[in-house]
Amino acid sequence: RPGEDLTSRLIAAEVDGVRLADQEMVGFVALLLVAGHITTTALLGNAVVTFDRHPGTDAALRADPARIPAAVEEVLRWLPPFPELGRRVTRPVVLGGHEIPADSLIMAHLGAANRDPARFDAPDVLDVTRSPNPHLTFGHGIHFCFGAPLARLEARIALRMLHERFRILAIPSYEDVVHQNPAVIIGVRRLPVEVGRP
Repeated sequence: RPGEDLTSRLIAAEVDGVRLADQEMVGFVALLLVAGHITTTALLGNAVVTFDRHPGTDAALRADPARIPAAVEEVLRWLPPFPELGRRVTRPVVLGGHEIPADSLIMAHLGAANRDPARFDAPDVLDVTRSPNPHLTFGHGIHFCFGAPLARLEARIALRMLHERFRILAIPSYEDVVHQNPAVIIGVRRLPVEVGRP
């Protein structure tokens, strides 16, 4: 029963008489679920925790909402939702003085890459005005995350809405915060907050 939703449109989509194969549609919908939901959910929780742990940050963003996009990028650098990216080496390469043979699988730890002092000034300092911010949270080059623009847009909109709806947004006790398994995803599973309405 096709409707007006995105999945129905994907099923009906056709370019020069060619439609997406079932496997392509399933892959695309799964990607949208991860990029459009899981990543954004983790990013928003990470933003609330990060701003709460760095006093004055939330107030500064409320005073100047135009700084929210840069703040989103810094939270992505600071706490990347997915901690590792796997890559297969296509040819022999020397990395850090070690030769890695072709066809090897390597894992890049984004938390380490995003705090590389050779790439970032004061990498262990949260700076919501950091620019440029060449973090690798969404990958790089041909492997750049297809859903990155959607996750960024959703996070910017959601943070603005939180600021409009709540005068105060604070975490009363970190003992009540439950984190995800950080080997899989960096984010909170349970995040009780205190809010104050305007």
